[in-house]
Amino acid sequence: MSVTEDNISQRPLEDVLPESFLGYSKHVILQRAVPDVRDGLKPVHRRILYSMDEIGMHADKPYSKSARLVGDCMGKYHPHGDSSIYDSAVRMAQPWATRYPMVDGQGNFGSIDGDNAAAMRYTEMRMTPLSQLMTQDIEKNTVLFKANYDQRLKEPVVLPSPFPNLLVNGGSGIAVGMMSNMPPHNLREVVAGVILQIDNPRILVDELLEKVSGPDFPTGGLIIGTEGIVNAYKTGRGKVTMRGKAIIEQGKNGKSLIVITEIPYQVNKSTLAAKIETLADLGKIEGISEVRDESDREGIRLVVECRKEIDPLKILRLLYKHTQLEDTFGIINLVITAEGTPKILGLKEINAAFIQHRIIVVTKRTEFDLEKARLKAHILEGLVIAINNLDEVIALIRSSKTPSLAKAALITRFELSEVQAQAILDMRLQNLTNFELDGIKKEHAEVVKLIVELEGVLADVNKVYEIIKKELKDIADKYGDDRRTLIMPEHMRDQLDLSSFEEAESLIEVMLTKNGFIKRMALPTKKKKANILVCAFKDGDTLTEKITCTDKDTLYFFTNTGKFYTIKSKTIPETGNKDKGCPITNFFSLPVKEKVVSTLPIKDASVELYFVFVTKDGLVMRSPASDFMNARSTDAMGIKEGDAVVKVFLSDDQGELFLATYKGQAIRYLVSEINPMGRKSRGVKGIALGKEDWIVDALMLSSSVENPLGDLVTVSERGFLKRTSFGEYKPQGRAGKGIAIGKVDSEKIGFIAGIAQVQDDDVLNVIQVSGTVTKIEMKNVKADLRAKAGIQCVPVLLGDYTVKIIQEQVKGTSF
Repeated sequence: MSVTEDNISQRPLEDVLPESFLGYSKHVILQRAVPDVRDGLKPVHRRILYSMDEIGMHADKPYSKSARLVGDCMGKYHPHGDSSIYDSAVRMAQPWATRYPMVDGQGNFGSIDGDNAAAMRYTEMRMTPLSQLMTQDIEKNTVLFKANYDQRLKEPVVLPSPFPNLLVNGGSGIAVGMMSNMPPHNLREVVAGVILQIDNPRILVDELLEKVSGPDFPTGGLIIGTEGIVNAYKTGRGKVTMRGKAIIEQGKNGKSLIVITEIPYQVNKSTLAAKIETLADLGKIEGISEVRDESDREGIRLVVECRKEIDPLKILRLLYKHTQLEDTFGIINLVITAEGTPKILGLKEINAAFIQHRIIVVTKRTEFDLEKARLKAHILEGLVIAINNLDEVIALIRSSKTPSLAKAALITRFELSEVQAQAILDMRLQNLTNFELDGIKKEHAEVVKLIVELEGVLADVNKVYEIIKKELKDIADKYGDDRRTLIMPEHMRDQLDLSSFEEAESLIEVMLTKNGFIKRMALPTKKKKANILVCAFKDGDTLTEKITCTDKDTLYFFTNTGKFYTIKSKTIPETGNKDKGCPITNFFSLPVKEKVVSTLPIKDASVELYFVFVTKDGLVMRSPASDFMNARSTDAMGIKEGDAVVKVFLSDDQGELFLATYKGQAIRYLVSEINPMGRKSRGVKGIALGKEDWIVDALMLSSSVENPLGDLVTVSERGFLKRTSFGEYKPQGRAGKGIAIGKVDSEKIGFIAGIAQVQDDDVLNVIQVSGTVTKIEMKNVKADLRAKAGIQCVPVLLGDYTVKIIQEQVKGTSF
């Protein structure tokens, strides 16, 4: 087809270019690069989450192929190519890129070294519990929808977002002539700031800074100075200085090591290491002998080895000066407002926009629930009328030739609505009984009560605010965590010794049950009662361990099969007395027949510490704790078939091992008699066991002026308790037969259930099969002779034998 002159419009280029470019730039700003102030999402991220919710890729469902999400999202809502969708979803799953990941990925999703994720056909994903909240109540007409790109479907203009995702996860994007660059923040701090502003809408930014102290990057690190933070929160623009966190360690041969454990946000670790090596090779930084990347699943560990004669702090200053170990983050709070215009906002304006968004969402949700409740009440009223006039209703229906005539007759006779009449016709015969009538009346009363509550919410905006605040607090309590990025004052810019700025350790108690539930609680103070031991146990569950440690310790879990697992104590959920905690399998995979027998807290597994193992068959093993650091396998001790680990201790070369058998034999000898051996060894004989006897419990004895040796307490299966001086158990050589603890039998006293090392101010909790706990104060128990049977302190009825002793506090909390 030829183009004639009539089809060509002659216009000056200077007129066409601005007009065309304006439309393009507007699309880029609104539909691609800048997040919405209400849900903190760009269109591609919003479409990803909505698609995942729509196809059921929820947090409680199995993982689905990433390609499934990409295809669904591209076909329905985002026709701009599969790579743009997949790359965005990958970033939402990377914990070093997103403060609170919105996608739970399984497979290779790249690394902090800049490695790309595997192709979408290889990886799997689903929503995280937090991202699932973003679409909560979307089916209740809480947000507006618009036509998708081909006008066939509808997509949300914004997600309900019950938490301030814009501040929590931040975001960046380059549009036409403008740029957005927002840092992530701590969820707890942001929620506290929003609640403060709800209570006081006229609050000043300086007051908000008391709650929201500054950005909180997923990679941790440091922020130097607060001037840029204050400017950003007040004007929407600011610049913050980020630093990686480094510590000085002593290496071999007297060399100093600069160990980088955290790096600035959005810095590539491998690029940083290569830059340091290049500067060393070019001579710009002298004194570096080697750069090693010792990072593993536990975290970043980039080691810069210095020469002997060089001051490591001098090199660290040069690293901050010449590499990305110190970097800047330019904050530009450019967002799309609810009116659809790009605007740079301060912290208070961002909070206000989110609060207004939640007011609309909660109001619309309440209106939806109210309409639904009124309809239900209306139908129930019709059913009550029908049942009260049952005979007439049945006769009227039977006399009608068609259902439509029956409906019309019901409407005319009883002055019902069409909906009520249809509900009567749809009613089952079983609903015609008097019992069902009572149930319908009760349900109607509950619905009427709900209607009154919902109408009260709509009539009082303060109730809406209370709902918003409660939902925010619940989310922060459930999904919030501690701040990762440390903010240092400007005058400490040249201070490289960070020991005084580290967060103070907090003492905690960790409790583990027989069925594998674990939780942590703050250590009780004098003003607060002790944490109770019976913590929402069910199905015969009982407490097995109660450990006092700090929130900076690493917990080593040793199992009966000779395996070990480690987790950071800080990662264990903090709960109250009445909460049962979470399954320990949330942290590591634990086979059904594998049980945790000992949990040991350690700060630093140095070469001077050892793990001491005791097995059921009387074998003992002593291995350096350093062998267990960064181990590639979970093997701790080689266990023969039929044997099992009973107890594991942490010890140095000092101290004594005390073993007790089921049939009442005991042996005591120096730990140093057990020669150190490597991890996975089978150990050596610790005691010569009699026929059908086994190790039931063990102690690691140590004494000092502050902590004297104390006494031995034995508890039998039938509740007999005896306190005896350790002086009656003279040290022997390893592998001997030992001596008798006292009288034991199968009928009256029972065999040995457990032992403990106590002082007068200690309190023992004796736990029975049923979970019953008997608290015994040692100051009320007098010492007795070894040959005695003791006194029955725990009543044992119907086979409810004693099974465990738990001390109120564990001595030697951590090393």
